[in-house]
Amino acid sequence: MMTDTPIYLDHAATTPVDDEVFAAALPYYKDCFYNPASLHALGQRAAVAVGKAREQCAAAVGATANEIYFTSGGTESVNWAMSVGTRGARHIVVSAIEHDSVLACAKRAEMLGVAVDYVMPTRDGIIVPSALEKAMRDDTSFVCVMAVNNITGAIQPIGELCKIAHSRGALFFTDAVQAVNSLDISVREWGVDMLAVSGHKLYAPKGGGFLYVKSGTKPHPLLLGGEQERGMRAGTHDVPAIVGLGKAFEIAVRDRNKNNAAVKNAVDAFLSRLDCGAPLHTGSKIDDIVSVEFDGINGGRLAVALSCAGVCCSVGSACSAGSATPPPALVAMGVGGAANTVRFSFGKTTSIEQAKRAAEIVNATVKRLRKIK
Repeated sequence: MMTDTPIYLDHAATTPVDDEVFAAALPYYKDCFYNPASLHALGQRAAVAVGKAREQCAAAVGATANEIYFTSGGTESVNWAMSVGTRGARHIVVSAIEHDSVLACAKRAEMLGVAVDYVMPTRDGIIVPSALEKAMRDDTSFVCVMAVNNITGAIQPIGELCKIAHSRGALFFTDAVQAVNSLDISVREWGVDMLAVSGHKLYAPKGGGFLYVKSGTKPHPLLLGGEQERGMRAGTHDVPAIVGLGKAFEIAVRDRNKNNAAVKNAVDAFLSRLDCGAPLHTGSKIDDIVSVEFDGINGGRLAVALSCAGVCCSVGSACSAGSATPPPALVAMGVGGAANTVRFSFGKTTSIEQAKRAAEIVNATVKRLRKIK
């Protein structure tokens, strides 16, 4: 039976809006609701807020403001980057552990005649440089590898991979949606040409994100019909979401060490009490995400049972909810029990007490299901 207050362990799907972020965004819903494209004084108040958020986002990833293009979130940013990378391409390379949005774009490119090679990860879920090197061809023009995997939390060696792509004259794009909470991101150090971000994974409102495009890289317009985003993405700006995104990045940089420590403490408490599953061990990874394989129990069935018992978790990306197939990343890693795996993802507000209680509920639920089986 569900507890009075469910324990939320699905922060990789979405996060609650931070109080400071909410306070920063709230005035732009009503008091300063103006269109930032308007030339009058009131519209320019909103334009100033958008400009400030652009500076905050740029500073957080080591970019300049004119390299940040606001979007509605990660999926839009990914689709834009993939369309830039695949336009006119003969051959591209994509990792096999990407988010569904990337894999879908790659499949579409294949249908349009682009040759696509999918780089397989190690058993630890890492795309190693030698594997990328083998996949490169003389006509490879675009490479895509995510910064942090959204199912396992595995951190990819983006800087090294980017150097390989550039040595062969290819553009490099990374989906950093799952990385922004835990990692210090520097687009200059990594060297990437494009990078995608989504605000709702960062305690910002849903509906805000951006695509970083390195100066000198020429994107084509995503949406036509207006001069917003320097003519690259027409449409009225979602000012509250943009303001919230900028503030969330400012807070993330400011509090990263404290938040990472809090998450690690909660995860350690969870794992110390868990006695019925086998956590997937990857190489370098963030602490936020813990995928656990439960032998003999379908992950989807377990996730539903846990929800009824008071623990909210998932079997993979929220974007692929309802799919009958296990997460592609786990299949690519060769995880035998991919269909028996559940993802628990922790946030900065997850308490040690919640983590311990969640583990106890998981233990009891798994034992019950095994008896029924």
